[in-house]
Amino acid sequence: EHHSQQEEEEEEEPWIEDVDSDDEPDGDLGEEEDYGGVALFSTDQRDPNDEFTVSLGNNNDKSITLTGIKAKYPHLLQSTGMTLWKGSKMLCDYLIKQESATSVCCDKTVIELGAGLGLCGIVAYQYCQASQVIMTDGDTDTLSNLRKNVNLNIQSPPDSTRSILCKQLLWGKTNVQAFCDKYAAATNVGFDVVMGGDVAYAQESLEILFETALQLLSTKVGSLFILSFAFRGGVTIQDVLDCAKRHNLKWVEPQDKGDNGDGVYVFSRALTDL
Repeated sequence: EHHSQQEEEEEEEPWIEDVDSDDEPDGDLGEEEDYGGVALFSTDQRDPNDEFTVSLGNNNDKSITLTGIKAKYPHLLQSTGMTLWKGSKMLCDYLIKQESATSVCCDKTVIELGAGLGLCGIVAYQYCQASQVIMTDGDTDTLSNLRKNVNLNIQSPPDSTRSILCKQLLWGKTNVQAFCDKYAAATNVGFDVVMGGDVAYAQESLEILFETALQLLSTKVGSLFILSFAFRGGVTIQDVLDCAKRHNLKWVEPQDKGDNGDGVYVFSRALTDL
């Protein structure tokens, strides 16, 4: 099964992310600029022609090149999945470190929520040897760019037993179970790993994020929901952990937890073992 460029065409529901102008972007904003009270609340609709090169590994001996939009105020992009966020970089670093020890992705089925530029899914497939990777996003413009990045970085699968796909998934829709039935049919119980980088930032979508992740997550012992959290001024890490408790999850906290609880959290069902 070839990568996304040759995927069977499926009809996607036209959907562009609703921009929340109150959301805080990642990183240093630099000096305050005068936007005349107007431009700050408009959306950035440039084409994704900027290039990101991400170095990987302890010796930076691996790299991935992605196309997207470099933006000083990334939260103002019409499609926020068009740029590279801190949480995605943290998740990528986590996967690479795990790959050098005991990989959480090797020979596993992996689905990514809010895949954006595709960094983490490409790493899971290319460097962590996942057997199946499905990168999902709801935003149709983001998906189009995501497929370009997969084709840019993955020439062809090494054998017919592994696959990497880019598919639309709208959280909380009734098609989540149908999606799982279709793409995790080999196991019939869901995906071994559900992961997301910088997707827990809006209070109104936090509950639905966990509901979606658990609906996709395999019931097998050892199945993991890996969430990279970066505080962006709204949802706090306590909000995330409280939501996890409501869904009967246990978790392992990051060893290198940053300010505001930033880091990669590994969740599993409380009745199973990590």
